[in-house]
Amino acid sequence: MKHKIEGDIISWNSSIWDFNYKMKNVKDDEDIELEINSYGGDLFLGIDICNTLKSHQGNVTVTITGIAASAASLICMGADKIKAHANTMMMVHNAWTYAAGNAKDLRKVADDLEKMSMSAMKSYTHRIDKDTIQKLMDEETFLTADECLEYGLIDEIIDAEPETVESEVFQNKVKEINSKLASKKSAIATSSIAVIDEEMVQSMISKLEEKLRNEIKKLKNQKEKEPAPDPVQPKQNLGKLFLNL
Repeated sequence: MKHKIEGDIISWNSSIWDFNYKMKNVKDDEDIELEINSYGGDLFLGIDICNTLKSHQGNVTVTITGIAASAASLICMGADKIKAHANTMMMVHNAWTYAAGNAKDLRKVADDLEKMSMSAMKSYTHRIDKDTIQKLMDEETFLTADECLEYGLIDEIIDAEPETVESEVFQNKVKEINSKLASKKSAIATSSIAVIDEEMVQSMISKLEEKLRNEIKKLKNQKEKEPAPDPVQPKQNLGKLFLNL
């Protein structure tokens, strides 16, 4: 079964509806290939999809095609194998919410959020140690594909063009991450051009050196083949010659 989850991780997202429908009809041992490009959304919906994938008997592969942030990164953790294109990102952070009420209400909300963050953290700890993921979540960390591979959050990096992120909920964050993806692509392109130019210059230098060596060798061979000039005969004294005769 192949599917793509994109946009916000919310119950009314059509890609979430389609995923749940397909999962009702998938065979127990059928392989699943899931692509994801999302800035996140509902924590517990992300955990639910993560656990759905984790409990599936067939092999599950998730590929990050743009960004897997927040609840979307939790979904990735349900896969047997996680792949990410070289120019994509993952973001992890502690749970957050909007709150209103008196001091007692707000203290309770803070306590509840800490427990929710602990639930989210447990989704990562089969791939990364608790202290490390806690630090990354505390700092709301954006991770490149290379960093994800280094931490063990993904298994493989593949190459592709970056995808822009769509979201109805996180408009400001979406603009920020799309800018980062564009900057990363530009940096990669600039680096590639610099490498190509250096190779071209080096090739030109090598060809020029070879041409000079051939010219020198050619001149040397020509010099060796030239006949030696006849020795100059001394002028004879004609008067003495006539006297002898």
